[in-house]
Formats: sequence, structure tokens, C-alpha cells
Amino acid sequence: MQPARLLKSGPRGQALVLFSLTFLLLTLMVLGTLGFGMRAKERVEIQMAADAAAYSQAVSTARTFNAIAVMNRAQIAHMVAMAGTQSMISYGSQQYAARQLSPCAMPGNDWSALDEAAGQQVITLQGRAGSMFRAELTMYNRLIGTHLAQQGLTRLIAREVNPELTAPDEGDAKSLAEVSGGASSGTSYDDLMQQVKTGTVPDTAGAVMTTGGGQGDAMRNATMGSLGWTWVHNRETGSAGFGSGAAAHNPGFQFYASAGAMDSSTYQTISGRNSWAHDHGRAVTGTCPDGTPYTAAATDAWVMSDERQSNEDQHVYGAKAPPGQGAENNTTVDERHTLGACVVCPGIWPYSVGFNAGLLHGNADENDYGQPKLYAMLRRDYASDSRRARPDPWNLVFTFKFANQETEFDNAAPLGRIQPTGREDVQRNQVALAAGLAYYHRPRPAAVGGGWEEPPNFLNPFWRATLVSTEGARDDKPARSLEQAGFSEHADALRRLDNAGYRGGSSTGGKY
Repeated sequence: MQPARLLKSGPRGQALVLFSLTFLLLTLMVLGTLGFGMRAKERVEIQMAADAAAYSQAVSTARTFNAIAVMNRAQIAHMVAMAGTQSMISYGSQQYAARQLSPCAMPGNDWSALDEAAGQQVITLQGRAGSMFRAELTMYNRLIGTHLAQQGLTRLIAREVNPELTAPDEGDAKSLAEVSGGASSGTSYDDLMQQVKTGTVPDTAGAVMTTGGGQGDAMRNATMGSLGWTWVHNRETGSAGFGSGAAAHNPGFQFYASAGAMDSSTYQTISGRNSWAHDHGRAVTGTCPDGTPYTAAATDAWVMSDERQSNEDQHVYGAKAPPGQGAENNTTVDERHTLGACVVCPGIWPYSVGFNAGLLHGNADENDYGQPKLYAMLRRDYASDSRRARPDPWNLVFTFKFANQETEFDNAAPLGRIQPTGREDVQRNQVALAAGLAYYHRPRPAAVGGGWEEPPNFLNPFWRATLVSTEGARDDKPARSLEQAGFSEHADALRRLDNAGYRGGSSTGGKY
């Protein structure tokens, strides 16, 4: 009876075996789901961080460009005010000369004090305009050296998103090429001025030119265009501006029937050699303090301010021998009306940071019209010390001895062991690349048809930022950027996708 009982109860436990196998399969499925889900989550995380970094770089660049544009406009305002003050000096000189021929001559000391104060105001205005260039350099150098170089801003954002995300230094190549032509640091004012003096300012293919490039002419033209108010530009008997010292015969400065009729093509002949104002001979009428009217003939009045090194400044007025050529109240005119030191003599015009207008010529539309595209590149290292210290439970990591050698098994690697290969291993490194664009957009009023057509410049603060595809422009080579940063297998994968017909954000592909 005993054997029969044992035989009868033999099938017991079969369900447990089936359950164990099923549970093992279920466990593997759960772990696989967790593994895929974690990788998908990490992929989204690193790409969102890269997008945020790229957009932040574009915003930082656009804000810097806008600040430079505002300061350039402030420079223009200061130079307009300087011409206006010179105009006042010339006009006042003619009034003073006529007053000296009237029954109520003005004391010479009083006039000298007024003339000296006006001359000092011109010096102050020029100095402040020059200080703005130093401020522009400071802002630009900070953008290059702190935000873009070695992906400084990208690294800060990645650290806030997840401390295990890193921004490789070599990922800054594209951004620096677009903005500074590849320079990873700015140039101090003193070093830049020395380069200007020696003619060693390096050429750049970037959007920013620290010495202005063609910005100097644009600034002078904008200043002359701002002199439309009658007192400075269209007085019946006088004029004021910037040129070579021959105001009365300057072909680039003429009278117009109205400010609206001013011809901007004539501004190109204006130079930054000096600042001047001129009033032609006329009959001046006035009233003495006691109410006695007078009319007196006044000859030409003329004031010209040059840089400190030239000693060519002039102040001439009056029907008698011109006292402006000698001294006024024991002060020589060369000292009274001299402006600041020149950088490249002769010249009194301050430098300004300018947009590289050369990028607007040729097939500019193929390269975003010189508007800088900035890459942000992030990396997650699956073989980092932190990852190996706390591996995912489904990524088994252990060591065992075989043939008297200690061998490491890592389930996260395709060969059971992560090789110390570095960045080129696509299995080891998760990489994200994003692009932001700093672009110029000044809308036209709807009354004139809307849209926009003004090219990028540093005279108006209409720079904005947006996220864009890493491809699309002639100089966009994301595979090359990845390769330069050491991610060669990632770059090869991108090229293979392109060869297979993948177009990403471009209708033509990356053209690798």
C-alpha cells in the first residue's frame, strides 16, 4: 500500500515548476521594460537639457547683440550732441563777435568762460562715446569667454538637470566659429587697440567684428542722418558735422530744403577726422541788456576740434583779428578745443563693435545671412564611476576568476565588458546635440505691407532667439561637430542615416 500511495502523490509540485519558469520570464520582461523605459527617459532628459542649453545660448547671444546695438545708438546720440555743441559754439561765436561791435560789448572773461565750458562738454561727449566701446567689448568678451567657450553655459544647465550629464569642451567649436570666428576668448581694449595700431587685427569669419569692420561708416552715416534738426544741419548760414576740416567746401555736407530731403548717399564722404561747425557772414541783430537794438556785421565763425596729438584745433570769429588763433583768457585754443587721444591718427571717432557685413554678400541665404547658429552638446557616460558604483539591478556587474585571472562581467556592454575606449564607443556614451539661432527680425508696419526686409545689423536691437534644426545651412555639419568632440561612432551613425535617406530637419540632408 505504501508504494501505491507514493505513486499516486507523485505529480504534486509540477505547478510550482511551471510557475517558477513563468515568473522568471515575467521578471525578465519587467526588467526589460524597466531597462527600455529608463533608457527612453534618459534619452528624453538629455535631449531636453541640450535643447534648453542651445536656446539659452541663443538668448544670451541675442541679448548681447541687442545691448551692443543700444550702445551703438547711444554712441550715435553722443556724437550728434557733440556736433550740436560745436554748432552752438560756432553760432555763439558769431553772436559774440557782433555784440563786440554793438554799444553793449560783452566782457571777454564772461565769453571765455562760456566757450571753455562748451569746449569741455564736447570733450566729455567724445569720451563717453569711447567708454561705450569698452563696455561693448566687456559684454562681448563675457559672452565668448564665459557662456560659449568650453560650453560654459551648457555645462551649468546640464548640471542643474542631472549631475551625471557633462558638456565636452570640444562641443563649443560650432558656436565659437559662428560668433567669433573660432576665438575662445575676447581681447582686452588695450590689446585690441595695439593690434589696430600695428595692423594685426585678425580676420574673422564670425558674426562679430570687434573693431567694427564697416560699422564705422554705418555709425557716421547714421549720425549724419540724425542731424536733420534745423539747428545743427540746416541753419541758413551755417552747418556742423564731421569731416576733414573744410566745412564750407566739404562735398559730403550740403544744405537741404528739409530734413526729409536729406540724401544719405552723401554721408559716405564724411570722415571721423575731426568735429567742426561753421557759420557764414551775415548781419546779426540783437538787443542790448538796456533794450537798445543793434545790427552788426559778423564775419565767418568757425570751430574745429581735432585729437590731442595734432594741435590743429581752431576757433575763429569776429570782424577783427581772429582771437581764436591765439589765446582766450590766457588759454590757448589748442588746449581748449582739443578732443581725446586718437587710436589710429588722425581721427576722433570712437570704435564700436559691429556686425560682419561681409556675411550678407554672395549666397548669404545659404548660411542664415550670417546669423549665428549655436550648438549645445551633452554626454552621459554609462561607464562612469558613479554608474558603476550604483548599477541598475538588471545590469549585472561582478567579477569572477577564470584561468587564474580576474575577469569583469558587465551586462550593460554588448561583449560583457565595457572597454576603456572613451567617447568613440556608441554603446558607452549617450549623446545629444541641439541648435539655437540668434536671428534679427525687425517687423515692417502693416501699413507698408508688413513682413521684414532689414538685414542683420548692430544698429537696432531686434535680435531674437529660437530653436532650430542642427542642419539646413551651408556650414551646418553636425556629424563633423560630433567627430571633433571625439564621438566618432555617433558621427558615423549620423552619416549612415543620411546616406540611407534620413533628412532630419533639412530637405536636402546634412550633405556629409
